[in-house]
Amino acid sequence: MNSSFSQKFFRTFGQKRFYYRPWIRIENVRPTPLWKPITFAVGTGSATFYVAQYLDKQKQPSAWSSRSLIDRRSNRSVIYSIIGINVGIFALWRIPAFHRALEKYAVMNPTFVNLPSIIVSAFSHQSGWHLLFNMMAFYSFAPAILDVFGKNQFIAFYTSSILFSNLASLLHNRFRYGVRAHPGSLGASGAVYAIAAATAYFFPNASVSIIFLPFIPIKIGVALLGLMAFDTWGLVSRRFAQYTFFDHAAHLGGGVFGWIYAKYGYSAYNRSVHPRPPPSSRHSFSKVISF
Repeated sequence: MNSSFSQKFFRTFGQKRFYYRPWIRIENVRPTPLWKPITFAVGTGSATFYVAQYLDKQKQPSAWSSRSLIDRRSNRSVIYSIIGINVGIFALWRIPAFHRALEKYAVMNPTFVNLPSIIVSAFSHQSGWHLLFNMMAFYSFAPAILDVFGKNQFIAFYTSSILFSNLASLLHNRFRYGVRAHPGSLGASGAVYAIAAATAYFFPNASVSIIFLPFIPIKIGVALLGLMAFDTWGLVSRRFAQYTFFDHAAHLGGGVFGWIYAKYGYSAYNRSVHPRPPPSSRHSFSKVISF
């Protein structure tokens, strides 16, 4: 493979901005105060759950004990809508006229934090492989958690998982790299980790198959621990960090948030709305996924 062809292939399919934008060094800058993104994340996350609780309280008690075909179709529309938004923003990245706006609102810069980018960046992918893998994993896990939570709680959970995982990424980059070197981040990986962690909690007997090993089923809890161990290694190893473009802090933040919410937040939410029967841990499913 000649060098010019390999360089073109890498730029097209293996962009250095797979998870991070290129390193940018800026001298004598005044970074965004951390209280602003923290307040935005906590306030927005709390607001989404408040709205979800309000909407769910309007439902009749009988609606909590039954699942109609209309409810399931409505749930599926949430999945397709989220995937559609991701595909739409990916398409905009192919149009140079939108690059300036996307770089401002669809990439989270941990030094100069544009607050809407904390959410929008989780729907943004520049690489086709990045989009494909994240949406495959999302489509594999999201339906089961959507059926457990219901539409309103799921939307609040997904939004909050975006906020928490991106906040973890922001704090890690700020404290580790300071303001001189700061990679921007984008992608749905943190939120996908949160959904996977919630799935592992509610369906511990579920098995998954990594896309590269489709014939070897793995317990979802084991797979999740393996992925988070890999991210922990990537987070603490400076040498390894030089050769990877994964946002390990966002992955770990999303996984931790998903597990904690499934264990504590789900029951607290339901107590504040209406009692619902917990999902059976005897359910099982098998998915081919990749991160």
